[in-house]
Amino acid sequence: MTHSPIQSNTHTSWTFGPYSLDGEGNLRIGPTVLHLSPLQRRLLLALARQQGQVLSRETLLEEVWGHTQVSEVSISRTVHGLRRVFLDGPLGSSVIRTIYGGGYRLDVPVRVAVQAGVEGGVKPSAFPSAQTLSTFVEGMVWVRRRDPRLLPRAERHLRHCLDMAPDFTSALVALVATRLARYQWGLLTAHGIENELEVLLRRAEASGDLSGEVLALRVEVLSLLHWQPDLAEDRFARWLPSQLPEGAPLHSWARHLIATGRASAARPLLEPHLNADNPDGWLLTAVACWMTGDHGSAIGHLREQLAIDGSLAGARLVLSLVLADGDQPEQALRELETTAIPADPVNGLQAFTALILALCGQSAAAQTHLRHVIDVQGQSLEMTSLWGLTALVLGEDDLAANLLDQAVHHRCGLAPFVRHLPGLSRFEHSPALARFQMAMKNRFRCTF
Repeated sequence: MTHSPIQSNTHTSWTFGPYSLDGEGNLRIGPTVLHLSPLQRRLLLALARQQGQVLSRETLLEEVWGHTQVSEVSISRTVHGLRRVFLDGPLGSSVIRTIYGGGYRLDVPVRVAVQAGVEGGVKPSAFPSAQTLSTFVEGMVWVRRRDPRLLPRAERHLRHCLDMAPDFTSALVALVATRLARYQWGLLTAHGIENELEVLLRRAEASGDLSGEVLALRVEVLSLLHWQPDLAEDRFARWLPSQLPEGAPLHSWARHLIATGRASAARPLLEPHLNADNPDGWLLTAVACWMTGDHGSAIGHLREQLAIDGSLAGARLVLSLVLADGDQPEQALRELETTAIPADPVNGLQAFTALILALCGQSAAAQTHLRHVIDVQGQSLEMTSLWGLTALVLGEDDLAANLLDQAVHHRCGLAPFVRHLPGLSRFEHSPALARFQMAMKNRFRCTF
């Protein structure tokens, strides 16, 4: 018996992880369309409509092929081909699960994303009200304190701003950047934010405003959240760097360069825009210097930033780490104490404390911090990369291997940067470090 394959409602689309699928079977990761054959499109549409429920082989035959006279080999070949499309993506090929004796399903949360009329773009919003602008400014004040512990406060203001003005692009961009910053500090998980950031970015892209900032964030999300630097490079590197305005967009590209091992290319992009009256850019430039082994310039840039605004806890914390890595333990411990972070045992930045203490020869104190978090949280930690490095410095290679494995498996936001730290050369004979470097090479796709 033969039927026409069931067609999807073309005004409906779905998202799962960083992917979006429209009603015609066009699969995207960000703005990039992935090639699917007609059968693969119909199969993915059928799976998406089930929204995580099992699609039986009988239903699959009706919806995808339109008849039942299809061999098992044809079905398996189509499923295998679709899995290969996802193989190198952030979710891997296991996004499609075989339920033996049952059929297939998408093994990730699936959401209906867009209803009729939305895909074509959002309507221009009215100029934000005075209250909305006031709320936005309050949020940005917390962002500019450059203290990762204060970013949740910034997010609350930005979300409230979007509750009042859902299409206010500046707030959309700021919220994406703030969530991404928390992730890059190691304080959020990739799986916990990627769906949300994709929705926010698509809304910002649909507005047509702030195109440079939105495109730069798209690069950063592809590269540093989804761990697809090859895809980001292929789509944007030919033209984006020369068109980026200074400030946040340029910083997004610089982070991409640093994370892909090209800190020496980031420095000349950043240094001409440093301003003695403005703390923007100094920390990122310092990190680029540090990654090239230039501890002196890194320390100088961080001290310059702190001379402009001494309250910047993030800069002082990184300064302490650079000093510790550069064999200046007394100064490192003094700067660490100034942050007041060691005195707050419940904040998520204690991995910095432990690593700095370990590098400064304070092994017993570092061990106390490490054992405390392991006893309380197990090995599902925030900042897993830094905890793994702490174990490495303390000579606990097995624990370091386990923690660094977790950092790669869960896409810890710090892992791409940790991979290029100059101080790792002193542990070149560690099996845990070799394993981490190989795992990052396989997972963080960077072939340039």
